[in-house]
Amino acid sequence: MLEKAIQIATQIDSDPIGELDSTSLKEIISLIDYTTLNDTDTIDSVRNWMMESINVMTAAGAYCGGWCVYSEFVPILVENRNQLPISIACVSGNFPSGKAMSQIKVEESVYAESIGAEEIDVVINKGWANEGSFAKIEKELLLIKGSLNNAHLKVIMETGLLDPEQILHVSEAAIRAGADFIKTSTGKTENGASLEAVSIMCHVIKEHYDQTGYRVGIKPSGGISTAKEAAKYIQLVRVILGDDWINNKLFRIGASRLLQNAINDLNDL
Repeated sequence: MLEKAIQIATQIDSDPIGELDSTSLKEIISLIDYTTLNDTDTIDSVRNWMMESINVMTAAGAYCGGWCVYSEFVPILVENRNQLPISIACVSGNFPSGKAMSQIKVEESVYAESIGAEEIDVVINKGWANEGSFAKIEKELLLIKGSLNNAHLKVIMETGLLDPEQILHVSEAAIRAGADFIKTSTGKTENGASLEAVSIMCHVIKEHYDQTGYRVGIKPSGGISTAKEAAKYIQLVRVILGDDWINNKLFRIGASRLLQNAINDLNDL
């Protein structure tokens, strides 16, 4: 699996992306988890960030798939969404390190859902991944997933700190634990998303789907800032998983700059 995944990623990376039309740009916008995860975020700054995004998306006639913030700002999203078709997501579990007692990670996730979060993005314990303790990762994620009612669990793997074998095994552990999405990065490390990591993750998702018929989502995040970069990931997911995954129920791109850049490209057409 790993060799095939790496070959596909290498091929797609080498293929040029042509000029993107309005349909392609609107598709990219629809897949974005628009994110603000700054240490300096405040109630006012998050509210302004959200309202500005609504204004620019409304003017462009295209809406992102989700907003993603720290859990303390979930009520702002709930208060101001105004029935827009955009999911409310938050990071949880001592983001971005993921180093916390499992019960603390559970409690924050449960609380986030109780105040309106529809998607919970939780970081794995990366030390466990590095030592090969994949059963511990699975057990912790089972606790978190089992504590949620309806919120989707998106598992952040921090693939830039893992080797291909570790990416494979963490993906498998997360999916066994009931993850609704598996996600590359917090965006807080030097190495974020890569086509190679996402290819490996997609192959694990495909294997699980072939065995069970259950679709798990994929979320590249970390360093994806241009529409052409995003188009590479869409192409990769389409090649491995097919068109059924090219929607914001199964595919998100976590980004803080991509939304405005894609809208600027759309406006320039």
